[in-house]
Amino acid sequence: MRSASSLFASLGYYKASQVGLWSVWLSGFLLISLSLYASQRLPSPFRDHNKRPKVATYNGSGDSAFPSVTIFSAPSPFVGSVGARQALAVRSWLALSPDVVVVLFGQHPSILSFATTLASRVLVESTIDFTFLGTPFYHSMVARSRASSSDIAVLIDPETILLPDFISALHYTHKLHHDWLLVARPRNVSHFPFHLDDTGKHWLQEDGKQIKIGKLREFVIQKQRWSYCGSRVLLAWNTGELPLHAGVLPPFLYGKGLHDQWVINEALSSEIRLVFDASESISSFYPESMGLWSDQFSRPSELGADFGERIWEFDVAGNSYRDMLMSWVCRLRRLSISNFIVCALDPEIYHFAILQGLPVFKDPLAPSNISFNDCHFGTKCFQRVTKVKSRLVLQILKLGYDVLLSDVDVYWFNNPMPFLRSFGPAVLVAQSDEYKVKAPINLPRRLNSGFYFARSDHATIAAMSKVVTHALSSDLSEQPSFYDVLCGEGGVNRIGDDRCFEPETNLTVHFLDRNHFPNGGYQGLWEKRNVTAACMKKGCIVLHNNWISGRKKKLKRQVLSGLWEYDASTRMCLQSWHGTKSTICF
Repeated sequence: MRSASSLFASLGYYKASQVGLWSVWLSGFLLISLSLYASQRLPSPFRDHNKRPKVATYNGSGDSAFPSVTIFSAPSPFVGSVGARQALAVRSWLALSPDVVVVLFGQHPSILSFATTLASRVLVESTIDFTFLGTPFYHSMVARSRASSSDIAVLIDPETILLPDFISALHYTHKLHHDWLLVARPRNVSHFPFHLDDTGKHWLQEDGKQIKIGKLREFVIQKQRWSYCGSRVLLAWNTGELPLHAGVLPPFLYGKGLHDQWVINEALSSEIRLVFDASESISSFYPESMGLWSDQFSRPSELGADFGERIWEFDVAGNSYRDMLMSWVCRLRRLSISNFIVCALDPEIYHFAILQGLPVFKDPLAPSNISFNDCHFGTKCFQRVTKVKSRLVLQILKLGYDVLLSDVDVYWFNNPMPFLRSFGPAVLVAQSDEYKVKAPINLPRRLNSGFYFARSDHATIAAMSKVVTHALSSDLSEQPSFYDVLCGEGGVNRIGDDRCFEPETNLTVHFLDRNHFPNGGYQGLWEKRNVTAACMKKGCIVLHNNWISGRKKKLKRQVLSGLWEYDASTRMCLQSWHGTKSTICF
């Protein structure tokens, strides 16, 4: 069986190979075209790549010959090694000139905290369009950058370091009698052992001694590597009413595609501005690692945990449950679980999830007429929907992934994976739907197909194939098929009070302890005055919000219980574990 991580790697390598080849061709063509086109239009300092423009010196007089510059970027949270590289990059931008102002797009608290340490020259812009997970939309970033009141706007990767020849290049370019768009592709430097002093004016070596800009530039030239397949591109342009291109910028997610190349291509095609490649004329680069001095910035506790072997936490949702879906996602985020994927059963939830930045796909075999309010347990709609789940799980298992399927109405108190994995291969672990306290939990048709863990092994795949076949020929939902196939009709394959054994596939079904994985009818937990306290006392890992009819009733019960993590009015996760109105931005 292949682990999820290895399969993701192989799929990613195949796709990256295709994208890489196209990117190399496209980037090479663009760079050659830009260079040829611009060579006749640029001032003399740009025509000879072996001669760099003389570094301009700011005289502090406020001379209008020195244009104002605003640099825009969308950083990740300022934590760990990524935060250290971003912090050095931003400080290098500020060191270019007192005329430089930096605007950071983001909502994470660490971005604001970082900005406050650099006084008024670094601003945080959190009012552009973001996905639910905090990823900014590229078109909104560009729109905000184009509205800058500075003479020149720059859009740059948050880890790209700039040296003073960049501001000199902008000064020369600003004198052109034509609206322009400057393009540059930063170089890759494997190790960068330098940093700025506390004043932000002088570059220092690891021993604390000052290094001259010329020597620093020579180091970068010697260590640099070009990467035409990368997505890091620097864009700069003179501001004003003239657009960058004639087209309408699509709603790209920042960092998720070739959005910079799209802008360059459209700008060239539109012929509105002079477009040129200044990659060889400026020192722009990004380090893969830095000196030991950066260790003081690292905070390992904030970098997240390694969850070991990867699986898919798999969630099935329809548009009638989209707020419940978002609450489920918020809860997983609070538990630092990111390896989940949502199966959308209708176009509405698919488009909604896309706009929230969720990993989602639309099942082409899902029924098309899913009712908003009348697709609850026992209805014909419910029966059609549930049969989709087992088919999708079977397809994923055949790809080599283990699957934890969870309906959106299952509240997770803790990450259940460490416990579920302890059962080993050829064991399907499922929640029991039995509500009577003293009854065996594996009684006929008490297997709940809304929460179960299946391994990608031969026994499980063979058994799931039988379940799918049985469900397709049944007039009932998929849940009875699970039990009738795996435990036998009437429970003839039961073993003790909590297991079944399917003899043809040698698969064991283990019903989960209801004190740790209670269903919605067990011991009236949902009716307790303090549901959280009652569940924690029993040691709940998850709690299923079933055994109640109707979407509105289910939604109301979960919200009033305090087990709710999402504010639909702000589209943000609730900060308090008990569902207060305070919110946290991502």
